Amino acid sequence: MPVDERSVAEALTRLADRARPVDPELLLTRVLRRRTRLRWPRWGLAMAAAACVVAIGWVALRVHDATAPAASPTSTPPASTVPSASARSTTLPPAAHVPDIPGLPRNTVAQFATVEDCMPKGGPVHSMDGDRRLTQYGGVKDYRWLVEAKDKLGVTRLVGSRKGFVLCTPGIRLVSYPTDPIFSYWGGDPPGKPALRGAISIDAYDGQMQSEINPGRDGDPYFLVVAGRVAPQATRVEVEWADGRKMAANVRNGFYIGRIRVYPDKKGTYRPAVLSKVTAYDSGGRALGEAKGIPWGSTGTLDADD
Repeated sequence: MPVDERSVAEALTRLADRARPVDPELLLTRVLRRRTRLRWPRWGLAMAAAACVVAIGWVALRVHDATAPAASPTSTPPASTVPSASARSTTLPPAAHVPDIPGLPRNTVAQFATVEDCMPKGGPVHSMDGDRRLTQYGGVKDYRWLVEAKDKLGVTRLVGSRKGFVLCTPGIRLVSYPTDPIFSYWGGDPPGKPALRGAISIDAYDGQMQSEINPGRDGDPYFLVVAGRVAPQATRVEVEWADGRKMAANVRNGFYIGRIRVYPDKKGTYRPAVLSKVTAYDSGGRALGEAKGIPWGSTGTLDADD
């Protein structure tokens, strides 16, 4: 039987124009079933298979054209010069701050969160009863994070208000318990003011016990802590004991703190070393001033019922 190739081509073109997305396997199955019923000759089966292939290719081409973005009439700069949406979304906003307190460093929300952790009762507590809050020394909102000393065992923070301060050694989950926030006045006596006379002041020389849930062979870690106020231009504070030991304290915005671990004697007693002096230095290494004569245990305010 003669075949008109032009007619076949036109028929295939019309078929492709009307084509819709199809399942190739389903279409082939239907062709085979139709062949069984009508007993198509071999050339007819070949034509049907060719039509299937053309239809699928035409549909794929149209879907691609429909989904491809339209070409811009102007030239597009190189991709490397155009910021992506993900790059823009990762730009962090400026750090949020809590309200300022005159005379104290500005705190971010994250820094102030450490103040809240330091005083879970809402403020300083009684030195003999950690569940008893002393409202006369203010609440959490009156305090700001000032500076901290951190090592591999933990951290001790200096948290202060316009009247005074507390030392905080927070607990470590499943490892240790927090210390109680005991209030002390700046300078040791009321009313207490953060303003500094001179280059440096030793406001705290005391111990902080990091009581552990399961102490090791060395017992609970015990630290000598030295902290206070320093001139704004100071960038380094060095602590020196009478036995020759030295320690570099951390300095921030007019405040400093340092801690060093000590171990008990054979009787299990902690004997604090005699503090010799604390010296403040500027960025050029020039000594701005020093403080001496601070006794051990110089923190904690005596209350009426102590």
